[in-house]
Amino acid sequence: MTYLLMLIESYRNELFELAEQYGPTSARTIECSQQLDELLNLLMALEQNQQRFS
Repeated sequence: MTYLLMLIESYRNELFELAEQYGPTSARTIECSQQLDELLNLLMALEQNQQRFS
């Protein structure tokens, strides 16, 4: 899960940079945001499964 957290942080940083450079509604920014959303959803699902089996 550590790798996933590092990946999320990387996408988060990239998202802020893209929003600053291209604006919050640019295609690049939105695509990065959607990828970050997918990673966050995956993290939440993993955490829920972990709690379920603990």
